[in-house]
Amino acid sequence: MRISLRRFSLAAAVLALCLTVRAEEKNGLLLNVSKTTLDRADQRPNNYLYSTKIDRTEALKVVIKNTSFKPMPEGEVHWEILVRKSLSSTIESTSGKEKLQALKPSEEATITLGGAQVEGWRDSGGQTKDKIEWQVSVVVDSKELIKSNSTQSFDTLAKRATKITPKAK
Repeated sequence: MRISLRRFSLAAAVLALCLTVRAEEKNGLLLNVSKTTLDRADQRPNNYLYSTKIDRTEALKVVIKNTSFKPMPEGEVHWEILVRKSLSSTIESTSGKEKLQALKPSEEATITLGGAQVEGWRDSGGQTKDKIEWQVSVVVDSKELIKSNSTQSFDTLAKRATKITPKAK
C-alpha cells in the first residue's frame, strides 16, 4: 500500500510541475515560461489559529533557447502579467520589455520578468488566492518570432485590466 501511495505522490508532483511550465517552439526558438516566487511574506494573524494570510511577490522565469543552426541577433522580450483578484472581479496589469542577448546555436538565456503581488487566504477549508495570467513574446529586428500565453482568453482579460505600476524594490 505504501509503494502505490508513493508512486501516486510522485506522479502527482510531476504532473503539477508539468502544468506550471509552458513550452513552445517556433522560428528556431524554444520558449519555456514558468512562475516563480520572489518573496514570501505569508503570516498567521493572532486571532485566527488555523488560517494563513497569503502575501507573495511572483514573477515569470523565462528560458529562451536558440534551436536553429544560425546565431540569433539581440532582441527584446515583451511581457505582460495580469493578476486576477480572488475576492473581486478586478484585474491588474503590469508589463515591460527586457533586452535579450544575442544567442549562438544551442545557447539559452534565462530571464526573470516582472513582479506581481499575489494575496489570499488559506485555512482548513481550502484556499483562495489571486491568479496570475501572462503573455510573453520575443521580438528581433521589429519582428515577433514567438509568443506564448498562459490562457487563450488573455487578450480579452487584458482589455478589462487596470494598468498599475509595481512597487519599488
